Amino acid sequence: MRICMLLVPAVVCAWLSAPAAEPEPRPAKPAAVEFKRDVLPILEAKCLDCHGAKRKDGKLDLRTRAAMLKGGNSGPAIEPGKPDKSLLIELIHFNEMPPKKSKARVTAEEMKTLKAWIEADAPE
Repeated sequence: MRICMLLVPAVVCAWLSAPAAEPEPRPAKPAAVEFKRDVLPILEAKCLDCHGAKRKDGKLDLRTRAAMLKGGNSGPAIEPGKPDKSLLIELIHFNEMPPKKSKARVTAEEMKTLKAWIEADAPE
């Protein structure tokens, strides 16, 4: 019994003085997609020649969120929170836009950015 009473405090002290395990680092949260920083440069490079200030083919202007929500002849270009239901994503996905003759295609990374922006409710 005496041995037990001597060992218990020693074990408790050893346990309390043991260094705490380092918590596993969390992966960095990706920066939120911003319209002006991330989305607009893609649209400027791939879309605004035909859907911008000088031309609005299909009566569609892609320079602002409000204009994309208003849409053109085919309806709104984006549906905030629903990238897979957004006409912009659908036309890019099926290689209908940008036209093959006029611009380079939207890259996989650019498509990921556009989808993330729309998924986040397409903030201005």
